[in-house]
Amino acid sequence: MQTKATASAQHSDAEFGIKEKLTHASEIGMDLITFEVMRNAFVAACYEASTTIERVAYHPVVGMGRDRSNALLTRDGRLVAHGHTDAAAHYASFGPSVVELLKDRPIESMLQGDTFLFSDPYRTGSHVNDTRLIRPIFFDDKIVAFACTVIHWADMGGPMPGTFNPEATSCYAEGIRIPPIRLFKANVLDEELFSLIAINIRGAVERRADLQAQFEASKLIDRRVRELCERYGVNTLFTAFEEQFNYSERVMLAELEQLPDGTWEFEDFGDQDVMTAGKPPIRVHCTMTKRGTKLTFDWTQSGAQPRGSWGCSYATLTGGNYLGFMICFPQLFPLNDGIIRNLEILSKKGTCVDVVEPAPTTGYASGAFDKVEAVTIACLAGPLSSVQPWRVYPAAVSLTNLCMGGYNPRTKKSFVQYTYAVGGENARTFKDGKSLIFMRFCNARTIPQELEERWFPVLYTRYEARTDSCGHGMYRGGFALVREMTVLSDVTMTIHGDREKFTPFGMAGGLNGGGCNLIINKGTDREYNAGMYATGVELKKGDKIFYASSGGGGFGNPLERDTRLVLADVMDEWLTIETAREYYGVAVEVVDAEALDYRIDEKKTAELRAELRQRGFVEGRGSHQLHPKTRDMKVGWIPTEEEVQPHITVSRPPGW
Repeated sequence: MQTKATASAQHSDAEFGIKEKLTHASEIGMDLITFEVMRNAFVAACYEASTTIERVAYHPVVGMGRDRSNALLTRDGRLVAHGHTDAAAHYASFGPSVVELLKDRPIESMLQGDTFLFSDPYRTGSHVNDTRLIRPIFFDDKIVAFACTVIHWADMGGPMPGTFNPEATSCYAEGIRIPPIRLFKANVLDEELFSLIAINIRGAVERRADLQAQFEASKLIDRRVRELCERYGVNTLFTAFEEQFNYSERVMLAELEQLPDGTWEFEDFGDQDVMTAGKPPIRVHCTMTKRGTKLTFDWTQSGAQPRGSWGCSYATLTGGNYLGFMICFPQLFPLNDGIIRNLEILSKKGTCVDVVEPAPTTGYASGAFDKVEAVTIACLAGPLSSVQPWRVYPAAVSLTNLCMGGYNPRTKKSFVQYTYAVGGENARTFKDGKSLIFMRFCNARTIPQELEERWFPVLYTRYEARTDSCGHGMYRGGFALVREMTVLSDVTMTIHGDREKFTPFGMAGGLNGGGCNLIINKGTDREYNAGMYATGVELKKGDKIFYASSGGGGFGNPLERDTRLVLADVMDEWLTIETAREYYGVAVEVVDAEALDYRIDEKKTAELRAELRQRGFVEGRGSHQLHPKTRDMKVGWIPTEEEVQPHITVSRPPGW
């Protein structure tokens, strides 16, 4: 692969100054200082609301895990801002939630202190667990904006604890959908309405506490917007909304102008439709066209709507598309209507990325959403590779959802545990991928095992990196996290995941990452692989769970990796000696393991690499194989980390 560290001088227009060049008084229809204060205040209000939820919410997946988001929208439902550390899977649900609410509840009928609960995947996006509280913000007796807060309720009813149900063939087996209801009136919870919800879900007392955290967050955004109105006036607020949209639009179009025109396509697959005979894979396909500053994503050739719970609604499709775009253009943060209105996203009803009611949707995040995001990034690699190669990424860890429910003998109460997998992020064109974390969703944090042991009847016996799980490459992907736990009571377990067979793809000769696994009673005569779609598995007290996430895809040929980096990974026990030989062609000798005296056999390494170059790597879409679609992808040059650093520091806000 060609390396030209000096080539960046030829691409100075792509490096710095676009935001600065487009921030002129003549282009912004208000005072520049006021504009900056207000647009940052919008994000700050959402971020403050998110940290409020983090401190107040009850369930660990909301508090410590940060499965929550907050947004500010215009009075007609256009997204103004969201928080720095909000869940990227929620972004596209804000606008549709308010727009759909207004269809059922005209704005003239809303009163001060009203707050509406809404959770219907076909209208709001995502799944029923992601509940939305929408609050109209009044000033001088008129609605000036909306606050929308989203959290993942640990249970929304249905046959399986946690509501995830891979074997569901309709939404009626996935908990309760909630149309727009006025749940708070004059800032007081309607107990009668909530009781209807509470009787249909598990852990209703806990959900009541989570709901209160949501409500307080919505009131906080309300208060911050009213403070801005009092200080600057309503007309200035409205002007700031529009100018933020226009500014984001100008920056986005200026970025797109630098990219070559053309058409690119890519496809990715879900492991299987578990409820269809033969369990066929599920295809997600996109054709991306760039003409001038117009960017079109066409998903109409994606596979048919699956019978099992894997697909997503159109609102969720746009969310995955937005996330993939923002990962490649993080300097456009926050996502707002100025960006949204310039992305054309085409779909076809009845496909896996635009399902129709009553198709099941709880598995969307590990299924269609994850693949849409990855395919979007792969398509954008086409035009970005020649001018801004630091924005070219292989695929990253896939979300997997592990739920258990039952009776906790210690607390003498029933429980629902929801644990998601984090793991290996993708390699970069200039650096290895990060391990044991989950950056692409922006918000997610690993819930400490000590906290889960305190809340749920489980005992962790292993919580560490999974050796050899990365996608190998000149720059390798990040390593997966493996957890082993023993259940301390009888439980019902469900896993809703993916990427066991079609693992995160590598790029430009880099190999795919390792796949996800869930194995019950590993290492015993009762061992069996539960897979990623195990539903309602009855575990007995003392049973053991081996739960491993996927590793990130690699970039570049592994045989071009610096042998010293391979040696360091072996010494740090990220890689085994066998893997170093098999994929990197590096022969490592252990002189004294206790003294960390490891050495490279240079002669043997040269022989191994020559042999591997001649033989090549096995092609395929599985673990540590060479992906046939990305094998020949190239970038214009390999940037140095020093060259890339200014772009990351300048463009990436906290959480990205």
